[in-house]
Amino acid sequence: MTSPTEPSDGVSRFMADLVEGGHEPALQGAVIRYFVTPVEGRFAGSRVETGISVSEIQAWPVVPPHWIHLPEEVQFTATNTDTTDCPPGWRRHSRDTGVWAPDRRPILTWVAHVRGVLGQAT
Repeated sequence: MTSPTEPSDGVSRFMADLVEGGHEPALQGAVIRYFVTPVEGRFAGSRVETGISVSEIQAWPVVPPHWIHLPEEVQFTATNTDTTDCPPGWRRHSRDTGVWAPDRRPILTWVAHVRGVLGQAT
């Protein structure tokens, strides 16, 4: 049973987790946009807007998402991309999170993953 203060679906839970971490989420159509600040690489110390498809987080936090939405200016040496759920000027990048550790808050794992991916941008 879900408590009255705990969001009951994946989208609400993901957004609440982002709010708690200060990542300023906003639902824009089929995508949740939010900000992260990488600690290394080309974008180190800069706030970078990123996003995730709502369809990917229906089972949050049980099932980790896979695709990271980024502005086209964020590029990588090697990446798989497409434009599903992306507005003009955005692409989503295929990135596996690896093992989803049960002993850490999922949002911390996800945000660290996104920061790590951004640290590899060229």
